[in-house]
Amino acid sequence: MDLVFLAFAGILGFLAWTSFREARDGHARWTRGLAATPVTVAELVAMAGSVRDELDAPAFRRVVSLSGTVEPFDDEARPAPLTGVDSVWFRFVEEALSRGRDDREERQVVAEQRRERPFRLTDGGAEIVVDPRDAHIEIPVAERRRVTDDGEGREFGLFRLVDPTVARERTEWRIEPGSRLTVVGEARLSADRVRLSAVADHPLTLTVAERGDHLERTRSRSGTAMRRAVAFGCGAVVALLVAVLT
Repeated sequence: MDLVFLAFAGILGFLAWTSFREARDGHARWTRGLAATPVTVAELVAMAGSVRDELDAPAFRRVVSLSGTVEPFDDEARPAPLTGVDSVWFRFVEEALSRGRDDREERQVVAEQRRERPFRLTDGGAEIVVDPRDAHIEIPVAERRRVTDDGEGREFGLFRLVDPTVARERTEWRIEPGSRLTVVGEARLSADRVRLSAVADHPLTLTVAERGDHLERTRSRSGTAMRRAVAFGCGAVVALLVAVLT
């Protein structure tokens, strides 16, 4: 049995599995988006009010898709770490870049910071609350900066440890007050407010794309990931057969 082909089959099998998971999750988001009821913020608030008056607040649960303008609670907007721009949500990642084998670039996350606080989504005179914790967030990179590292290393008496880092890349994603956002998830009544948050069996998706564009993009990405999974899977089977037969 050829161990090289066996190892290659294992790598391809792992890539096939990760691509399949990506395709499966994307397909699930697509089907949830299709099943979600398209409503405006005002329509959702009115529906919730009717259910609360006729039944009870816990009785209101509706999977919806809606768009609106992002607004913070009071003074809840905070400066993002990289740019200092006021944001209701942000993610900051710093990666150390180094040269590995065959001069390939290798990355290692050395710092990460998130801010995930509820904010308001408004449309006209109506508003709801969105809790972004554990949400699937699809927004473009807001800022990316690369800083060249001096590579001086550290001195240890007579010895000097060379730092392989050649640069550091800092990336920021953020949701700013006043930006337009589309939200897909389960709406509930909480303390007389309509609230969307991630719950079991009903993940929350936040995207800057409109509903139709989001669905088309999600379907396309899921299909691409599935084709990639099939290609990696076929490669793994061929490599395994070669390893067994040689």
